[in-house]
Amino acid sequence: MADFTSVKLYIYDISFGLASAYGSSLLGKQIDGVWHTGVGVHGREYLFGSSGVSYTAPEEIHRQGLAPKPKAKNLGHTKKSPAEIQTWIREKSSSSFRGDRYELLDWNCNNFSDEFTKFLLDSSTSLIPEEILELPRFVKTTPLGRMLLSFLNKDPISIAQQNGTNNTFADSSMHIIPSTTNSNTKLDHIPARHCILPTMDKLKPRVDLIEGKCNRSLTVNEKEQLKDIDHLLRPDGNSSPLLTRDHFMLLISLMVNAIEEESGQKLILEVLQLLSEYEFVIKILSEIKGQESPIELLKGLSEQPEQIQIEFLRWFSSIAATSNGRTMLIDIQDNIAPIFTDSIHNETTSTKVKYEIIVVLHNLLCINTDTRLSFMNSISIGSAMVQYMATPVNSDEAETYLAVFIALADAEKDLYGIAQAMEFTPDYYSSLVGCQPIIAKIKTNFQNV
Repeated sequence: MADFTSVKLYIYDISFGLASAYGSSLLGKQIDGVWHTGVGVHGREYLFGSSGVSYTAPEEIHRQGLAPKPKAKNLGHTKKSPAEIQTWIREKSSSSFRGDRYELLDWNCNNFSDEFTKFLLDSSTSLIPEEILELPRFVKTTPLGRMLLSFLNKDPISIAQQNGTNNTFADSSMHIIPSTTNSNTKLDHIPARHCILPTMDKLKPRVDLIEGKCNRSLTVNEKEQLKDIDHLLRPDGNSSPLLTRDHFMLLISLMVNAIEEESGQKLILEVLQLLSEYEFVIKILSEIKGQESPIELLKGLSEQPEQIQIEFLRWFSSIAATSNGRTMLIDIQDNIAPIFTDSIHNETTSTKVKYEIIVVLHNLLCINTDTRLSFMNSISIGSAMVQYMATPVNSDEAETYLAVFIALADAEKDLYGIAQAMEFTPDYYSSLVGCQPIIAKIKTNFQNV
């Protein structure tokens, strides 16, 4: 008898083995596949594509010839009933996993599998293999990585959904979950948002320069740890070193205690930004406690030079761009929110630093639209933003500010009333094409207050 409470991850290599054969020579790193995933539970396989969330009989897209036979990974057993699962699916189909939210690199089937398996197994951390979640980021940040897009663009899930809609396969069991979106859905009718990440030369992180910036000699072990980090960021295609908590404690300790020049501290923060694009790194960072934990370092940020503040916040933006990172930051939001609120209010905080705070919030709240702050944190940060935006912000940054405001206000509708009471109007930005859908939604919600 089938065990319908078991949760399986179906892993499809849509390159049909080509990525494994040629990835190392093209990218300088061994790539075992170009992965698409589905989640099996209660006799169905759930998938996310450009038509939204759908379900099929297990391995249906393989039977349709759109993908090779998948690897099935057992993740555990769920305690969720079919009714609870259907409620979750319907809610997500009308919010964060609507078809118009689908993006090949930023919000795809693997992100859905990540969120769905967390729900099914009551997990706060990702259950999806790290190499699956990290591949799109690697593709985007490696010059030859975009060559893999020819595979990614052959999205079998979206094709199968379209085939099912058009009844191309008479025996297809592809069922699209209908969206019941209403006008109050966060960022509804607004083009999908993308993570904002710092721009830097990904091929030259210059870990090799760190030792020369230190005011003390490094031990043999510390030098080896820096070599491990350099090897991970500039792989030779053979293997990648396993970084541990000690590697990150070394970087943070050197930045805080052994490097006095701003250029050296900036260098370490840039390295941390790159490393934090890996999901496994976030797990390590979340386990660091005490004075050298990321949140404790954030508390002293206002005392640092402007450029260090900017690079530090960009580090947090990289953290917020990952699934595990969003979970980490939501868990410590009560520590973060007062710092961000005070910095936005503070007239001595530079406009550049304030914008980087908004970018952190953007990556945290506007990519996975189900991520939200508590009532008090939403109101405190949102009110500070409204007061700050009373004087128009830089036109290049306005869209990001307004998107974050909507993300906060749609989660806590009281913020719309507060904004009206403070006589906030977004009309100043109405000439900016990118801002127009956001402004329209703000005005609609003003009328509903």
